[in-house]
Amino acid sequence: MRGQQPDEEQLHAWLDGQLDAETARCVERWLAEHPAEAAKVEGWRQDARQLRLALHQQPVPMETPQPSQLRQRVRQQRQWKAAAAFALVMTLGVGGWSGWQLKNVQMAQTRLPMEDAMQAYKLFGSATAANLDVVSAGEGELASWVQRYFINGTLPPNLEQFGYRLLGARLMATDNGPAALVMYQSPEGTRVAWYIRPIEPVKLPHGERRASDLMAQYWSDNHYNYALVTPSEDTQLDGMREAIRQSTS
Repeated sequence: MRGQQPDEEQLHAWLDGQLDAETARCVERWLAEHPAEAAKVEGWRQDARQLRLALHQQPVPMETPQPSQLRQRVRQQRQWKAAAAFALVMTLGVGGWSGWQLKNVQMAQTRLPMEDAMQAYKLFGSATAANLDVVSAGEGELASWVQRYFINGTLPPNLEQFGYRLLGARLMATDNGPAALVMYQSPEGTRVAWYIRPIEPVKLPHGERRASDLMAQYWSDNHYNYALVTPSEDTQLDGMREAIRQSTS
């Protein structure tokens, strides 16, 4: 299929990891050249991920559906939600709808920047390999994993020059789609984390903040928000922090 547009069946097969290596590379090249289609495919992935998480929280054991079945359910849910949203607009009227928009903006403004990144570090900063979704044998392996879930996303940085090696990564869910925490560790056992999440609900400016014993440096591109979370009192990390400031500014 070199140079050809993949059909929907091939895109779903690519998402599910069912294509051979050569066909998968062709699909990835085509998606890289068509960002609008890549965004649509990423939406399929996020929908399936969130629905899987919801299904796994059910108290009654149930058979895990195939990804294609999940996406069909999501499409049906979207149609229902669109109809419900239209009815809500007609009921509330323009004034009521504007009020809800203002409320959403205010909620976004009061949310602490990348608080989810800091909480993720607290949850998994001391996690063993068994608690990570992927244990990395090197940058290439982890880069492929990140690209599968975050099309057009920036790859995790190489921190080996600062004495930190890759441990692995953990995939998580947010209200707006998947997020990932990538863990690094020094020979002394200190850990730092790189975090990626959807750019919604707000694109973040470059900044940093401290909370408890952690420091988060955060920034955005046109697709995702990012953060580097480090122990705030460790002055040996100042060189790494400065390098992140310069490389993301």
